[in-house]
Amino acid sequence: MTQNDLRTLLNIALPLLQPLAGMMAPVFGLGHTMAEMSARSETPVVPQGYAFSIWLVIFALAIAWGIWQLLPDGGRDSPAARRLGWPLAVAFAGCILWMVLGQTTENGWHLVLVMLVVVAASLAAFLANRRLVHEGQAGGWPERWIVRPLVGLLAGWVSVAAFANIAGAARLSGAIAADGAAGTLAAVMILLAAGGFTLGVLWLAKGSPWYAAAVAWALIAILYANTAGRELNIAVAIVSGALAALVVGMAWQLGRMRRRSLAS
Repeated sequence: MTQNDLRTLLNIALPLLQPLAGMMAPVFGLGHTMAEMSARSETPVVPQGYAFSIWLVIFALAIAWGIWQLLPDGGRDSPAARRLGWPLAVAFAGCILWMVLGQTTENGWHLVLVMLVVVAASLAAFLANRRLVHEGQAGGWPERWIVRPLVGLLAGWVSVAAFANIAGAARLSGAIAADGAAGTLAAVMILLAAGGFTLGVLWLAKGSPWYAAAVAWALIAILYANTAGRELNIAVAIVSGALAALVVGMAWQLGRMRRRSLAS
């Protein structure tokens, strides 16, 4: 088996395994659900539960990607498959490991470590795709409706999820306070770090509506959690709402600048 064959195989097998890994506890009764694990280490940075439905979209796009890159007359030899295949395989494998550990252990720094690997691999795939787009090597409907949404949503969501993981692990380890003014201050600082990180990625990528949408989705869910969803926390709600607006605004402005440069 060649490296290309292995890459192709991993990019169809791992996306199919992701939903199964996520169903270990809720469907097969193995361990505890990730919602239960998250609740035991909950901080103001954790989005409201509905936001995690984005994984259903990511899983579906990952399977569609796996099928497309498997087709000999489709994406197998495409620039996207060659440049994105390995980092996406690492990201999918990391997601599976995170879900298994999340349902069999408690939140902690081991989950943060796994999530950081997922973030690095997802961003590698995302930025590689953005380079293909800017170089004019990414065309056709699979690129527009499968590849770009997949890498953008995955990278955007895990970019924010990593900071939520850090907050949860820090709470359990006693590194930050869970409640009161100290807990709010810690949440605001983590949110500002997440905002700075995601805005930096957007700038580096020269904009991406899919990445911005995933980040804004997470931040708005944090805003909702700290107003209507859980205990009221005005400071965290204001910061998360402002950051969501900044992310959307930057994505729009960068997209506008790119369209102008292409038209000139």
